[in-house]
Amino acid sequence: MPPPLLRDPATVLPSLAAAPHPHLLRALHAHLLVSARLASLPRLRRRARLLQPPRLRAPRPPAAPRHAPRPQRPPPRARPRGAPGPRLRRLPRPPAPAQPLLPQLPRPRCHSPGGLGRGGKARAGPGEREAARGVRARGRGAPGPRGGPARTEGVVSMYAALGDVADARAAFAEIACPDLVCITAMVGALAAGGDVDAARVLFDGMPLRDHVAWNAMIAGYVHVGKSREALTLFDEMQRAGAAVAQATLVSVLTACAQIGASDRGKWVHWYMCSRGMRMSVTLGTALVDMYSKCGAVATAMEVFESMGERNVCTWTSAVSGLAMNGMGLECLELFKRMESAGIQPNGVTFVAVLRGCSMAGLVDEGQACFDSMKDKHGVDPWLEHYGCMVDLYGRAGRLDDAINFINDMPVEPHEGVWGALINASRIHNNVELGKHALDKLLAMESQNDAAHVLLSNIYAESQNWKGVSRVRGVMKAKGVKKVPGWSAIEVDGKIHEFFVGGRSHPRHKEIEMMLAEMGRRLRLQGYAANTKEVLLFDIEEEEKEGAISLHSEKLALAFGLIALPEGMEIRIVKNLRVCKDCHDYTKLISKVFNREIIMRDRNRFHHFKDGTCSCKDYW
Repeated sequence: MPPPLLRDPATVLPSLAAAPHPHLLRALHAHLLVSARLASLPRLRRRARLLQPPRLRAPRPPAAPRHAPRPQRPPPRARPRGAPGPRLRRLPRPPAPAQPLLPQLPRPRCHSPGGLGRGGKARAGPGEREAARGVRARGRGAPGPRGGPARTEGVVSMYAALGDVADARAAFAEIACPDLVCITAMVGALAAGGDVDAARVLFDGMPLRDHVAWNAMIAGYVHVGKSREALTLFDEMQRAGAAVAQATLVSVLTACAQIGASDRGKWVHWYMCSRGMRMSVTLGTALVDMYSKCGAVATAMEVFESMGERNVCTWTSAVSGLAMNGMGLECLELFKRMESAGIQPNGVTFVAVLRGCSMAGLVDEGQACFDSMKDKHGVDPWLEHYGCMVDLYGRAGRLDDAINFINDMPVEPHEGVWGALINASRIHNNVELGKHALDKLLAMESQNDAAHVLLSNIYAESQNWKGVSRVRGVMKAKGVKKVPGWSAIEVDGKIHEFFVGGRSHPRHKEIEMMLAEMGRRLRLQGYAANTKEVLLFDIEEEEKEGAISLHSEKLALAFGLIALPEGMEIRIVKNLRVCKDCHDYTKLISKVFNREIIMRDRNRFHHFKDGTCSCKDYW
């Protein structure tokens, strides 16, 4: 038998009719709203009308004399202290902050703090943090049993909405029998705070879960980057028969975008259409983002153009999708359309446009865009915008302009700026400039593993093994560890992950045979492994070739060739920058095996076709 607050709230009304109290009614209403059980409201209204006492018709007063003086209107009754005025009664919720109103109210019964806490959740903001603590403290002194549900549950919801996990935990610990609303709020707070393991333990122990609880747990997994767990939980949600709301699908689409699960993302799109779900701005934006991050730019733009309503996030997602796929000119054209449509771009929009210009080598256009931020749109540049400009100059080989830009920055350069300069040093093989940028990073106590590895690669390409050893020593002394590389590929809706030299896949023998066949056919085309970026300088060249032949993207590529139908494009997602050898290798594979290959690394998309890449070897 579920706790009383988990039953139909309409059954509580008979007891309220015997001893009505406005605080209790407000707490019940807040419970309905927060727990998303609005379906109960029509029945609740009907039963409330039945509970009203019959109206007795008052006897008609005798007719007044024809010329009698008009009766004087009685003076307005004074409102009791603390009672809301007519303006306040018309408000959908009390004005924030709520805490200053508490001392003016009569001493609340045990339900007042809960009702106020739940009401505060709807408009929780930084100013409500002290209000929540006051509600909680006042609730402890209210009459009623210690740990009464209505007293502290609303405060848990308020703390959760504020992102204050510690106080939410403390308030939650005071409740003897928390209800569905309270547990769901705590699950959401823990998940949003990154403690998804604790959130999952609480979620699994719930006697009853509605779609709000499922949404909170799925969104928590997505928030910390555990996309596979989010998709697995979504499958469980469907098997449990829980209602799938738009918020659920937005989280699922975000998970698909994170790991490049295009098949699952397409299924979500089909599910929306088959159920006749309205394409809201949020859902449409999530679709555009998912297709863009899966490399399906054409489909992303089809969804974008079909949307009847778009906001700045929608436009920014489309602009960013074109940018990350190397379509710089198209990115700029869409940005101009955005301006013509009267949509005010924000800082995120300009990051996307500047990256698009950088990827396509559009230096003058990027400079003009950066200048227009403050002058035309009133957007103050962020550190990310300065990093994009350094990357823009550096990729184009204008290293002096990049250094001058850094020297003229009105703010202190951050890791992104020096990381962009190191990448420019790699592209143009400028060892001294790369060393200078790394020294700046070291002075900032940077833990940026990518920047350290980039400089190691620069030293390795120039056969400077002492420099490689120096960078390795710095990484070891500072505890900077290289993130393990992995590549993922989706086949029949299932994500397969590969790591460098991995042998754990069930079809490993077939993958080894395909790797041998790929190497044989590429050597006939004149392929020779590029081992300059291999940092193991104390091994023979043949061993270096063996090491790079087992890079994760090559394993994923081999599996794609044996698992996907002939002629079907191969999509691979990689967590690190693709190395030069794997880039050249994949270009040749696309030509020899006549396959289109779409690879997403940590910086951008690479579309390989007929022996060429969309990045024009500029990444």
